[in-house]
Amino acid sequence: MDEPTVAQRIRLHVYEHFLEHGRPPIAEELMRDFPLSREEVGATLRELQGQRNLAVVKGTLRILMAFPFSAIATPFRVRVRGRDYFANCAWDAVAFHAMLGEDDVDIDSYCHHCAQPIRIELRGGRAGVVEPADTIIYLALRPTQWWDDIVTTCSNTMVFFAGPDHRDSSDLCAPADQAVSLTPDQIHALSGPLYGGRLQIDYVRPGRDELVAHFDRLGLTGAYWQI
Repeated sequence: MDEPTVAQRIRLHVYEHFLEHGRPPIAEELMRDFPLSREEVGATLRELQGQRNLAVVKGTLRILMAFPFSAIATPFRVRVRGRDYFANCAWDAVAFHAMLGEDDVDIDSYCHHCAQPIRIELRGGRAGVVEPADTIIYLALRPTQWWDDIVTTCSNTMVFFAGPDHRDSSDLCAPADQAVSLTPDQIHALSGPLYGGRLQIDYVRPGRDELVAHFDRLGLTGAYWQI
């Protein structure tokens, strides 16, 4: 294996820092720990954002997201390894289970429509507890639109509903060819190649062909899943 690049080292450091402290490192900590100039840290964070590994607050060097971690409070609280974290969206909450080698994950969230509490317990690769039982994860934008504005996508369009009736009553409900409803188990399976290696130094986000093949293996076909 080649010597890790600065970007690889910083990406992994961001994830490990989130895992240990529940927050991202700030730019000054990155400058001190590597060490790098502010300009070099900024260039590296922009590189990692371009690779879809993290997102910064626009116009700053402040890390907002390192998927699935959120730097701010959200409706998606995750408890794992004795710590509480905030996920960026409903998908990211479930994805903690894939990222951490299927360690036990407890999710406390809310129905996006009515604020009814939602609880999910992930154990050994599946959702052993889902309350309410009809809970779904709703993806209200097509994959081709997610990265137009990933902050808006995660914040507003990847949510839990207490059931299909709550989805249908919500202003977020989109035409059937533009959105999908998935179970927690389906989302966990979907998360595998995207999240499973994020705590490895040589992680590379899967490319288009690999993702489309993964969708096909899961039976996720049709126009929605073409990226």
